Amino acid sequence: MTEVKENQAIGCYQQLLTQIQRGQLKPGDYLREQAIAEALGVSRTPVREALRRLESDGLVTSEPRFGMVIRDLSYAEVIELYQIREVLERTAAQMSARVITEVELQELEVIQSRMEKVRHDAREMALINHTFHVAILNSAKNRYLWKALESVQKAMLILGPSTMEFPERAETAIEEHRSLLDALRARDVTLAEKVMGEHLTNAQRYRLKQFHERATDAYRNTEN
Repeated sequence: MTEVKENQAIGCYQQLLTQIQRGQLKPGDYLREQAIAEALGVSRTPVREALRRLESDGLVTSEPRFGMVIRDLSYAEVIELYQIREVLERTAAQMSARVITEVELQELEVIQSRMEKVRHDAREMALINHTFHVAILNSAKNRYLWKALESVQKAMLILGPSTMEFPERAETAIEEHRSLLDALRARDVTLAEKVMGEHLTNAQRYRLKQFHERATDAYRNTEN
């Protein structure tokens, strides 16, 4: 693949990831090479490569005669994702509390301030929340931990819209972030790990609520 095609493939891949994250592409949706190529203004070659990357990430599967389809996670898989995410991010918080710099703490304060200002915009909240967690991961300064979490975060994109769509979750997330920041600033390793664990347990609770509500809606639609 030429450099131009490679860059186009990366661009297609990022575009599709974004659409999955925003819920514009949902589990069960088919990804047609030709339609995607026309929408993005490229040939089918970079689109095909982008779809291969998504398949490697575990976000899509190939169905004979139908092509690529976005995976639908089972209840058990959602639980497993949150379990491993909690293990990794608790570790990140613990490591960050030991080595985070004053500059990194100041950057987290800026991100936190941005998040508080958009608390009524679920999409913006979700994006800034992700930025906050990435900043903590970066401050932990461990490439292997980063690589492991990156894989989990990509898998979680299939879950679609963030739990920030629940107003009460958005408010508690802001409070939990503030507590985590306080623990990091105090260099309290034990507290940082504990607060991160509670934060992710609450996130999982709302994710399961979201999962059950969608399952109920889907069943209601079949009944109608």
